[in-house]
Amino acid sequence: MLDKLLNYNNIYQQWLNNGSTKEAAIELTIQQLDGLEEIASNDESWYELLEISARGRNYDAWLAMDWPDGFDELLLCVPLCKLVSWECGKCTVGERQENNSCAHDYSLFGYIGELVKNGMRDELLEHIKGTRKFLKNEGFQWNIHKCEFEMNSL
Repeated sequence: MLDKLLNYNNIYQQWLNNGSTKEAAIELTIQQLDGLEEIASNDESWYELLEISARGRNYDAWLAMDWPDGFDELLLCVPLCKLVSWECGKCTVGERQENNSCAHDYSLFGYIGELVKNGMRDELLEHIKGTRKFLKNEGFQWNIHKCEFEMNSL
């Protein structure tokens, strides 16, 4: 089941193969979210994810290249990061979370890491659904202070 989430090299290569576009980056990020949702929805793979997450974070703060030996939520958004050459303020996500990096614990993707780290499965599954909607609709903002989705005000 862990193979539902692609490792760094595979997701990056898929993005290159799909034309390295914003549309491909969003589509592949959603694909990664789908994979994480499948993992979190299955009891066996959920507990395996918790174990991987706990084990890896004790030794390495940046694990995006280590999957499946370590889990880092930035693995989910690699195509978006590569699209803007890691310049968060230029990213569709960064722009809508006060130009904060997704490496921030309470950013849109950082919050996923916090939920996994704390074993908050139901909250994670709900957040994945919201993140999908966020990526498909630029009318949403992520409030990094409240850890919640908001609609843009006109």
